[in-house]
Amino acid sequence: MNNTDKAMIRLLSQSDWIEFKGFDHKKMLKELEPFNDQWKRYNPRKVENNRWGLSVTSFDGGLSGIPDLDSLLNYEQETGITLHNYDCNIPTMVWEESTELKRFLEPWKKWVTRSHFLRIDKGGYFPDHFDVNKHDFTYDEIRFVGFVNTNKYGFKWVYDDKLFYGESGSFWYFNASKRHSVFSTENDMMLLVVCMNFDEELYIKMLDTAIIT
Repeated sequence: MNNTDKAMIRLLSQSDWIEFKGFDHKKMLKELEPFNDQWKRYNPRKVENNRWGLSVTSFDGGLSGIPDLDSLLNYEQETGITLHNYDCNIPTMVWEESTELKRFLEPWKKWVTRSHFLRIDKGGYFPDHFDVNKHDFTYDEIRFVGFVNTNKYGFKWVYDDKLFYGESGSFWYFNASKRHSVFSTENDMMLLVVCMNFDEELYIKMLDTAIIT
């Protein structure tokens, strides 16, 4: 067992949700306005519902959403091209031109891979699922989520059969291996989803920067 494996075991023995210093969500929303026409349908191969993505990283630095806002498994099945989340690490114009987003993500940049804003408009949802790498055991990754524009009335995150609420502007690691679902009853509910390659150095950073209350 290597150090990364040991660090992952330690992480999974801790809280399912760990909070970190957040961001100015109002400034971030303002700086996203120039990209209003760049949102792409999220998971377009799935049953259509009111979910939209804006790439923060992509495979080519572009904002097409192909295939970083798609299912990489479905993309591989249709094209024969194998891609992984860790291949999706080139910052897009969204990262480069949003000063608040760039300020916030730069300290994590070494580990950041496939990342995007996720807008869930009225009626949009994610059914129960696990965000877990079940096809490739050669690397480890973990998931973080920033609550960019949410409220208790319009946005419901059901995690392991319990409601979880994150204040707008807050940023969390969460154990995405546990079952969770998301529902929106208002327009413009927005998250920042960040995948990160996991190693013992990231684990140490998390311990050093977590908000402990």
